[in-house]
Amino acid sequence: MPIYTPTVGEVVRDLAHRDFTGNPVEGVYMDNLAGLVYLRPESGGCEWTTAPEAVQALPSPRFITVQHPSRPRAADVA
Repeated sequence: MPIYTPTVGEVVRDLAHRDFTGNPVEGVYMDNLAGLVYLRPESGGCEWTTAPEAVQALPSPRFITVQHPSRPRAADVA
C-alpha cells in the first residue's frame, strides 16, 4: 500500500498516536522532514512527529488555512 502524501493544511489521521478513548488522533499536516511527518492540533499548539506510513487521509477531506507554514524546529530533528 503506498504512503499517503497530504498537502499542507490537510487534516489527517495519525494511526500511531491515540487519544484517551483509544481512537487515532487527527492533526494538521505541516511538513515532512528527515523522514518524519510533522502534525499539529487543529486548534493550534505544539507539533508532533509520526512515521509517514502512519498518516491516513480522512474519509471526508478537511483543510485549514496555514498562513505561514514554518519549518520544524531544528532541535526536534535528530
